[in-house]
Amino acid sequence: MKKLICGIYAAFAILLGLSLYAAGRSYDGLVEENYYLRATGYLAEREREERAGLSISVPQSLEKGHNRFSAAISTSSGPLRGAKVTLAAMRISGVNGDRKFTLAEGNPGSYAADVFLPAEGEWMFRLEAESGAIRAQKRWIAAAGAGETAHGGKDAVLPPPQSDCGGQALHAGPVTKSAGDLTVTLDIAPKPVTAMRELLFTVEIAGYDGHGLPWIDLSMPGMRMPPNRVGLRKGGDGRFRGKGVIVRCGSGARTWAATVSVPGGTEVAYTFDVVR
Repeated sequence: MKKLICGIYAAFAILLGLSLYAAGRSYDGLVEENYYLRATGYLAEREREERAGLSISVPQSLEKGHNRFSAAISTSSGPLRGAKVTLAAMRISGVNGDRKFTLAEGNPGSYAADVFLPAEGEWMFRLEAESGAIRAQKRWIAAAGAGETAHGGKDAVLPPPQSDCGGQALHAGPVTKSAGDLTVTLDIAPKPVTAMRELLFTVEIAGYDGHGLPWIDLSMPGMRMPPNRVGLRKGGDGRFRGKGVIVRCGSGARTWAATVSVPGGTEVAYTFDVVR
């Protein structure tokens, strides 16, 4: 019995010695070999921000679904202009749904983008701005709410506007509307306009001599939903055409809006009922 106990202790001592030897031979120090250089660079950036008097203002609350996100960035000399600004949104609960957005400058120092968050709950945001020698970064955590409408109730749905001609006009043929100096005609084929099939959208714009291409945004009035944009190309006959799909709504709603946007700010909306 004594020999057995001594043998166990001896084996344990040998294994312990081998483990310590292997650990000593394999130790490589810090995992990040450039840790010092990276930390020094980070501190240098923070010092440049402080010297520039950098200030970043962002919204503290967002909603599940579509949001108009805007950030105000300024220095001690005034608004930070002409910066490259991006926003990363990351789910704390996992990587599913992580996304990145590019913000465009509107007013001096004001940067905005349409931000879509697919789920409510805790999100981590990282805003990065780069302009010349300034490389600024802001991180924060915010909870995305379930979504509210103008009526203030969560997940409430605004009453949809009356569709054109009872929703049947586009089933019969092209529909023409006026907007300022422009006359915009929209046609959708094949007919009747049906959900969950590829559709051809044709737009004719009388009075438009611009060089930019118009586009169509498809949405359900009063509902929050992912973007559904139809890009258009100009044909030899002067009309603009593009293909898209109208999805089927699980709630059973059938009223949709096709909003034709013309470069320069003109928008014309057509509402209609799809065939299920």
